[in-house]
Amino acid sequence: MAGMSAGNVDVVTWFVRHRPKGDTTAEAAVIEVQAVTLAAAIEKVRPTLPEGHVVTSVGPY
Repeated sequence: MAGMSAGNVDVVTWFVRHRPKGDTTAEAAVIEVQAVTLAAAIEKVRPTLPEGHVVTSVGPY
């Protein structure tokens, strides 16, 4: 994965999709975040999600 370099670590742009928990018919919203790993992207986004929302997918840009 290509990304921006932070020292000798590649920072990747991730798209994190989220929707209201339990509402599988709702269209997922997307948040773009810069992080080194998928786990770090989720960790950055979770505190910013609206109450009752869950992460549904994460993918690199």
